[in-house]
Amino acid sequence: MKKTAALATCAMLGTTALSHAGGLDRSMQSVLPLFDADGTVSVATTFAFPSLTGRDLNGDATYDAGENFTQTTVTYAGEVNDRFSFAVIGDQPFGLDLDYGNTPQSSALGGTTADLYGNALSVLGRYKITDRVSVFGGVRAQRAGGTINLNGVGYSRALGAGFAGRGLLQGIATTAANPNAALADRQAAGGILAGIDAANDQVGAVTALAGAIAGNPTNDPNVANLTNALNANTTLQGQFGAAQGSFANTASLPFPGLTGSTFLTNDGYNVDIDGDWGVGLTLGAAYEIPEIALRAVLTYHSEIIHETTATEAINFDGNDLSSSTGLTFETPQSINLELQSGVAEGTLVFGGVRWTDWDDFNVTPSLLSSNLANINDTYRWTLGVARQFTDSFVGVASLVYEEDQGSASQTPLGPTDGILGLSLGGRYETGALQISGGINYTKVGDAIVRAGSTPVAIFEGSDAIGVGLKVAYQF
Repeated sequence: MKKTAALATCAMLGTTALSHAGGLDRSMQSVLPLFDADGTVSVATTFAFPSLTGRDLNGDATYDAGENFTQTTVTYAGEVNDRFSFAVIGDQPFGLDLDYGNTPQSSALGGTTADLYGNALSVLGRYKITDRVSVFGGVRAQRAGGTINLNGVGYSRALGAGFAGRGLLQGIATTAANPNAALADRQAAGGILAGIDAANDQVGAVTALAGAIAGNPTNDPNVANLTNALNANTTLQGQFGAAQGSFANTASLPFPGLTGSTFLTNDGYNVDIDGDWGVGLTLGAAYEIPEIALRAVLTYHSEIIHETTATEAINFDGNDLSSSTGLTFETPQSINLELQSGVAEGTLVFGGVRWTDWDDFNVTPSLLSSNLANINDTYRWTLGVARQFTDSFVGVASLVYEEDQGSASQTPLGPTDGILGLSLGGRYETGALQISGGINYTKVGDAIVRAGSTPVAIFEGSDAIGVGLKVAYQF
């Protein structure tokens, strides 16, 4: 039983192909290296091959947005005495590699790409209170950054409306606050601002204003709501028209139209997020019964705050805008529960659940003024079995499941909704050397993808394959 007690970890090899389904989650941040034998060094690498296939809702454009990537984890475990042990873990907990391809001028999301990374180094210590109960904790240093491009006809319309609406809103606000403006103009502008406040959705109302001014409202229900309000309220119509006339010649409207040919041909919207180091905490506890290879490990990872610089660039109808300003974001907190137990001689069952708090993950550059990552919390479940066939070889099989969120739409940076994956692996041991390998196949849930607030594409039939190899040696 002791030979199978530590074998559940090799079942995770190959599973990082699932990363596109759980937000930006990749390594799963396991702390099981804390339980390795004294002097154990390990290196694990996974090669992931996601296939995220989609098509435009209105048009013939198709996409295969998932980019292949490699994931590496390096660990070292040591002991100070019978009670205190430690581990150093270097991993890549978060990341994203997407490229929608296709032509921006003829597709909703063509030219949209994302290359985000997160590299972490954790130093953890574990203290045995008794032979069965232990507590652990430590610090985690993490560097995160990357580049995102948003392009295609869908984003040209969504961002064009947003920027035009923001310019319009600024003009209205300027008129309302200008003591030298005519009283009637100030009152009219104030009425429009009150109407926006009553809409209870600043972003939707701004988009609605842009659409109304351009005479080309989108399918966004917020646009329809404000349009209906204008049609039903003659007073508001008058205020809207008066305000428009009072500032139209003087307000700064950088993007007067809803679309722009230069946006499509000049890389659309681009943001480069400088790499930044942040520090977080890891805390947890474990309960073990070595005689039956039982182990339960509960781990909390805190959020990590990154304060960095975002450099943005966008061009609409020949109007260039760029910005290099401060950006603050947090990678999410999470809780892992990892379980295993022997059920018969040479047989071990294992499982667990990971909760990741993506709701608080917000990346909003100042020029775009919109959250790039709108991701729901995720719960990822694992269940598997390890079987010892010989003194040297153990086989492992596991399932991974993540329920779909039932969301009406997802962002192009996460064109999936739910997963179901199967991993098969094994470990061969000879002396102090252990070699583990695994392969994973995952079916990825369908999702509708939006640009701004408008659905523009649907992703169906997506899947992913991961192949992993791990080498461990005990000095």
